[in-house]
Amino acid sequence: MSNRRTFLKSSAMLAIGSSIPNWIVARDSSIAPKYPPVGLQVYTLGFLLNAPGADTRSILKQIADIGIKEIETATGGNGLYYGQKPKVFAEMAKDTGLKWIGNHIGGLPRTPAASATSTAARPRSRNLRDNIQEIVDDAAEGGCSWVICSSSAISTLDEIKRTAEVFVKAGDLAEQNNMRFAYHNHQSEFDQIEGVTAFDYVLTNTDKKKVFMELDLAWATAAGQDPVALFKKYPGRFPLWHVKDLDKTTGRPCPVGTGKVDFKHIFTNSKLSGVEHTFIEQDGAKNIDDPASSVQWLKNNIYK
Repeated sequence: MSNRRTFLKSSAMLAIGSSIPNWIVARDSSIAPKYPPVGLQVYTLGFLLNAPGADTRSILKQIADIGIKEIETATGGNGLYYGQKPKVFAEMAKDTGLKWIGNHIGGLPRTPAASATSTAARPRSRNLRDNIQEIVDDAAEGGCSWVICSSSAISTLDEIKRTAEVFVKAGDLAEQNNMRFAYHNHQSEFDQIEGVTAFDYVLTNTDKKKVFMELDLAWATAAGQDPVALFKKYPGRFPLWHVKDLDKTTGRPCPVGTGKVDFKHIFTNSKLSGVEHTFIEQDGAKNIDDPASSVQWLKNNIYK
């Protein structure tokens, strides 16, 4: 009987453990961390990574040295993965102590505006509508667990519907390859178009187990949204966050903790969101001191 009770108890613990985000399982202590490791969307330092002749490995080392544990990438001037093959970039990240979580890629391409200058000779950037298999294969090669849409055409209801269709395919294919798919918002996802927002349309017309949101806390705030209210409306749909702040006067991105986003309110209610990874992002950062100060503020005020 005791063996049976032991077996049932062990089985129950395993079942519970399988539903807990990885960051909750402490590595070196019996006390679980309050929040996921501090990450960085390296688009923040695109001016370094996309510079001609950039030393990618050295820049990744600088990122690790300011206290970053996880990274997310985005297309830049040097192309996807900053001119590296996915596996090579992944090895560089690992060698510097960073875990590469996912990559940003466009969704439904926007229709180019009419111009007197022909764009026929310009190569189209890879996107989820046209290159989904290649994108998922690259993510798999790099050991990423997430495929993330950076933005998509959503200016009309038809575009919103087609975007959702692309996301359904992306979610299915990511799942087939043991990965997951998420959509990163800007402000426009909250605009009303024919009585609906792209944000609500996507979340109510896709499988909640296959299509997630990477909530940009700053752009949601700028759109007049309370991130915590979104967590309550769509619990568990926000496993990824962009931790971004906005200057109180200009409304432009600034180091975390110096602007108007109420991070304490958001982090206190983080369990509602299902958060697993958080990435600092600061569009227009001037140097590595900007994300470094964001890391320090989070450690002093949120992760304490």
